[in-house]
Amino acid sequence: MRFLLMLLLAFQVPGAAKPTPATDQDPFAALRDQWAKDLKGKFVDDSLAQYAPDADFVSDDGRTHGVAALRQLFTTVTKTFDSDLSFRSERIEISGELAYDSGTYKETLTNLATGKAQPMAGDYLTVYRRTKLANGNAVWLIVEQVWTQGSQ
Repeated sequence: MRFLLMLLLAFQVPGAAKPTPATDQDPFAALRDQWAKDLKGKFVDDSLAQYAPDADFVSDDGRTHGVAALRQLFTTVTKTFDSDLSFRSERIEISGELAYDSGTYKETLTNLATGKAQPMAGDYLTVYRRTKLANGNAVWLIVEQVWTQGSQ
């Protein structure tokens, strides 16, 4: 968990208000990559460290609100599936204390009970809020994460 916090602090993003095409430097690449690695490694606590306490995760299955509910969701997912996930960011915009990152993802979920792999693809939108920590440092935390789901 400490490693993730240090990683978040190392990749703070300045508060410029401008669209960032995916071809420009991507200020959220390290956060997305770490999120995918934590899911693959089944590091639920490290995944949750990227979320604000009042965060929402929205998918075709519904809305999950707050860290306690996210913990239950991520624990269920990681006990049921292995995940291999990649993102392709298409648009990023930062305005003051809020930012968003949207794009597409590809994921292969492998059911641990059956060994059956299920390729998935869809779109995502992640909204971040710059949050000051008790030590005065600011980090970007996820406040809203929206995923569409579909088979590849």
